[in-house]
Amino acid sequence: MTENKSTNLLNQKNKAITARKIPLKLSLADFHNQLDNIQTTCNRRMEEKTSAENWKTFLPNSDGLANGTRGRGVSCKQLPIISQNVEHAKVQNGTPTKTRGGFPSGVNSVANGKKHAEKSDKSKSKTIGKPSDTKITLLRRPNQQDASQVRSKTLVRSFPRIPTTPRNVPKELENLDRMTSADFRHDNAARLDIMRSREKDQEHMHFFQSVLYEQRELIKDRTILVVCCGTGTVALMAARMGAKRVYAVDYSKVTGYATLVVRQNGYEGVVSVMNGRMKDLKLPSKVDGIICNWMGHCLLYESEILEVLEARDRWLKKGGFILPDLGSLYLVASEEHKLKSERCNHWRNVYGFNMNAIRRYALAEPCVALTTGEKLLTMAHCILRLNLKNAKKEDLFIDRNIRLSVNREGYLECFLLFFEVQFSSSLHFKLTCNPCFKTPFKSLWMQTVLFVEQPFVMRKKLHYTGNLKFKALKPNNFKEMEIRIEFYEGREYDEDWVMCTRLVAKRWLMLEGCQSISDVESCQDEQGENGGQDF
Repeated sequence: MTENKSTNLLNQKNKAITARKIPLKLSLADFHNQLDNIQTTCNRRMEEKTSAENWKTFLPNSDGLANGTRGRGVSCKQLPIISQNVEHAKVQNGTPTKTRGGFPSGVNSVANGKKHAEKSDKSKSKTIGKPSDTKITLLRRPNQQDASQVRSKTLVRSFPRIPTTPRNVPKELENLDRMTSADFRHDNAARLDIMRSREKDQEHMHFFQSVLYEQRELIKDRTILVVCCGTGTVALMAARMGAKRVYAVDYSKVTGYATLVVRQNGYEGVVSVMNGRMKDLKLPSKVDGIICNWMGHCLLYESEILEVLEARDRWLKKGGFILPDLGSLYLVASEEHKLKSERCNHWRNVYGFNMNAIRRYALAEPCVALTTGEKLLTMAHCILRLNLKNAKKEDLFIDRNIRLSVNREGYLECFLLFFEVQFSSSLHFKLTCNPCFKTPFKSLWMQTVLFVEQPFVMRKKLHYTGNLKFKALKPNNFKEMEIRIEFYEGREYDEDWVMCTRLVAKRWLMLEGCQSISDVESCQDEQGENGGQDF
């Protein structure tokens, strides 16, 4: 009865295991958790089944002991029989022997034990059989190491993986689909959030749309090159204004999206999207005009102006246009005490702790912020003017004297850099980052803020002069730049600055990554003649 019940239970469990599973909609994490639970349960059942089948050979012995009992009251029902636990012994002089498990001496293996069990059932005898000169099987309890070896060799039932929906990726986005997080870190333009922030309600997009619509006669039936096309919005604008052919070029993987957008809008016969640098690409023909959103923070940092100059020298026809082609960079002094307190002076006292070491890092790096014209202390001073029709790489490195005229007295906390760009054929359209200019659109660049360590009062009766250097740290790379400013105060304007008091002598670094300790130390303000006072 006991064996029948156990057999029925095993059959029911096997049916439950082999039953057809109802497909469920699971997440990947839930699927693997359930798979681990099923495999663990299945392994335990397989071990129990194997153990039960192995111990079926143990029948009631001559002492009437229960099945699987060794005569000492110790149950070995759940101990599996393995080849490592089988030992052979010889019977000396034909003397009848009896093992602990109840097997007579005439049994030399487990298989022979089954035959002997059948004879015992027929005879119903409790005596031991006749002696014979044969080998008998001795069983011993497996140690802990053997049991672990058995468990490690247990067969695991394989389960089919839940089929997943095949990925339906457009052909244009196959390269983007294979990009990893590291690829996106070095290619921010291919990220959807970056694309949205660069185009949604942005002032420069309104600028391009307005100029292209006004100059549609200049675009019509012309070949246009759009450098750093992004999602292809500006290229589609040019195609809508009647351009004969548009080449949209970008070195970012965002060209996959641009190709898809062009095809979905039905302009694949007009707009051709290409991926690569301008120095590596070969266009079918020269172009009549170049359109590019080449500006960066403070006009040059992280800008694409080198790509525009390369495209101009290689592919622009004589008399062609560049949109926009005029750019100006301005310097102004400002009293942004609240902004400096939030970004820098906050570290002077953090829950009662002095963290001036972190404040040094905040002062060493320029920040991009939205400021107001109400805090300006001086008139804007132009430090750079560019015309991309004839500009050279040497013109992009600034080293010039500056002079600021005070129109409101107050404490100078920082310098501001902002730029303006225009198209020479539509001068009444201006794209500006001037903090005094009010616009309903967002500004992608805002203003670049250069905090000084020691604030000082600027007075109308005094003259303020100095020198500014703005250059790239590496040739042909505007993603790492430095700014140096020496600023003096004097009774009258003097270019030699001999009779002037130095107020600022500081360096700022604009880097792709974090600044090192040596970088921070090199950006600390050199104390002027009246320096040392801590505000």
